[in-house]
Amino acid sequence: MNRLFAVLLLLTSSLLCSAQQTTIDTLHWSATRRLQLSDFHSPAQPGLGGSEFYYQIGYEVRPTSIGSLPAIDAFCLMFRNLSWVSETARSERTLAYNQVLFDLVEVHTRQMKAKLIALGADRRFKQQAKQIEYLTNAELGAEVNRFRAETGGGDDLAALQRWQRQVVQRLYDVPDLVTTYRSSKVGYGIFFGGGGALATGPLAQHLNPSGGIVFGLDLAFRRTVLFIHPTLYNGSIRSGFSHQNKKWEAGMPVSPTQLEIGLGAIAYESARQRLIPYVGYRLLELTPRNRNDERYKGFVVSDHAPVVGLALDIKLGNNTPRADRSENSFWFVRTKVSYSPVLIGKPFSGGLFNLQIGIGGFGRLRKVNYRPERTTIVLPGNLI
Repeated sequence: MNRLFAVLLLLTSSLLCSAQQTTIDTLHWSATRRLQLSDFHSPAQPGLGGSEFYYQIGYEVRPTSIGSLPAIDAFCLMFRNLSWVSETARSERTLAYNQVLFDLVEVHTRQMKAKLIALGADRRFKQQAKQIEYLTNAELGAEVNRFRAETGGGDDLAALQRWQRQVVQRLYDVPDLVTTYRSSKVGYGIFFGGGGALATGPLAQHLNPSGGIVFGLDLAFRRTVLFIHPTLYNGSIRSGFSHQNKKWEAGMPVSPTQLEIGLGAIAYESARQRLIPYVGYRLLELTPRNRNDERYKGFVVSDHAPVVGLALDIKLGNNTPRADRSENSFWFVRTKVSYSPVLIGKPFSGGLFNLQIGIGGFGRLRKVNYRPERTTIVLPGNLI
């Protein structure tokens, strides 16, 4: 049993060592960073001359916003831990041969990206994208084989120079479609939380402080924000009063309902905070909590008034500026305070303070664009 355990331990250790030794080491294609002999990290194969270059092409699809096209990126890379150059072939010609091969892979990668972008919002995007990737790899493999055959693996200098000029020209003719992002002027958000209402002036003698829940919608255009926030409170009558021939008794449970429609502007915004003062309209409706009670039929107090307020949002998560503009969508904790007068008249003169705290989310639509950039590579006078 001990011997079996030792064998299993040895096998496990060997597998772990093997996994550690096969760490993926890649190099992405670059127009300004040309291949170097130090990029070939794999030991030369015993008994073989020349060199071997291992590559891969692929693509990534990332969602942007609901109703917007996804962002598409394509890449080609070199596996440095698999690629090698023999000791007898460590020369500028070998580097040129492998660089032409790498550039050829980049040309096909750009062509693949253009085809993927052309698919748009096709419902069968995933299936068609896989087909495009398969065909691109097949076409690339065929051209790589032709390049290797025509140049004799780099031994035919004239053929290698001809391919070098052709591929550099193709890199110029097939532009790199650089993925760029643009945030829409339109933004939208939701807000949910709790809060309290405190009456001031003569109204405070008749209405106890109320607590309840708030929910609502934020709509933004550039830096202008429209708040649509209804609030459902629960409270009670502090002292009785009469209104429209209805007697409201002390201690009666009531449900103040408030709707705020405010128009504000983002006065300050950073990676962590956002400050929005606003003005607007407030509707207050006071009804008995038990509306089914026959005694309270027809009991309602309504008030329309202007409102002023201030909302402070503390952004959550990493909201530092990024190239994909994803920082324009975030969760936040909001503290909102507002004041409105009560204009019904006695006994309802005074005002109403509202303090609300909750959590919400905000986002701006992101649209993706592709900026074509032509690649110019200057070859040395003697090419190789």
